[in-house]
Formats: sequence, structure tokens, C-alpha cells
Amino acid sequence: MIAGCIERMRAQSCGTCERRDDCAFVWPEAIGAAFTARRAPAGSGQRRSALALLFGEIAKAVGKEMQSRPSALRREVERHLEPLLAAGEARIDRVAKAMGCSRQTLYRRLKAEGLTFEQILDGLRHRRALKLIRDQGLSVKDAAYRLGFSDPAAFSRAFKRWTGRSPRDLRGVATPLSPRT
Repeated sequence: MIAGCIERMRAQSCGTCERRDDCAFVWPEAIGAAFTARRAPAGSGQRRSALALLFGEIAKAVGKEMQSRPSALRREVERHLEPLLAAGEARIDRVAKAMGCSRQTLYRRLKAEGLTFEQILDGLRHRRALKLIRDQGLSVKDAAYRLGFSDPAAFSRAFKRWTGRSPRDLRGVATPLSPRT
């Protein structure tokens, strides 16, 4: 949203934007004289509301950017977690021990980054499942056991949650699937 607003302001094409009134409260000089008549006095509830909207959108954009790049801690947890998947031993206490810390310390470090062990495990399984099914052509049963699922049906349910499709439907599909929202 922010990048789009900046581009519209530069092109002076805010007249068609649905957020033009909110922006007029925040950046009246950028929007132009057409909207300054609607501008509320500084410090008004409407201006605070517009600023809250703007900062909320900025926070969402920053959050998405941070989620798309795995942190060093996340990469380290995944590195220790991956060999434990097939053995069915993908547990936080095993990973913490491999990292040389206590279970509680790992939990706190993950929490400080806004992560949970379950999120990391789920994300790793999701990425590996796509590779195993689509790229390597493994059967659902083999993929399930390699990812530490005790039952192929549980794997199929998780796969459908991740992609919106069953693992069997994915075979032969060359385009990447995005997580279901």
C-alpha cells in the first residue's frame, strides 16, 4: 500500500484512490488543494485515525518482509531439525540439545523472534513435502514417513492445509504452490 501511495502521489493521481481522504489528513501538501478543504485540524481524531491506518500498513509490510527472510536462529533450528524428521524425533528438546542449550532457552529465543518451534517444523515440512512429491515423485506414504508423520493420512491433511490440494493432485505440476490463506 505505501509504495502504491507514494507512486500515486508522485504521479498526482490520488483523485481516484479510495484512501485519498485519509492521505489528505496525513500529507495535505502532497495530495493538493483539491483535498485540503476536507482536511481536519491537526491532532483531530480523523488525523490520528489516518496515521493509525498508515502505520498499521507499514507494520504489516515490515512483518511480511521479516517473515520472508529466515533469521539465523530459524536456519540453525531447521538445520538441526531436518535430520530428525525421518526418525520421527523432531522435538524441541532434541533440537535444543543439539544446539547446546536448554529447551526453555530455545523456546525463549524463538519467542523473542516471534516464532514457535511448531511454526518452524510446519514450514520445514511444507517445503520438504513439495520437493519430495513434486520434484522427486515419491509416493504419499514414503513422503509422509520421511517427514516424520506417523500416518500418511495425517500427512495428506497437512499437505492440503499447506497447499489447498492433495499430494496426489500435485504430481506433474510444475508451478509452485503458495500457502493457503
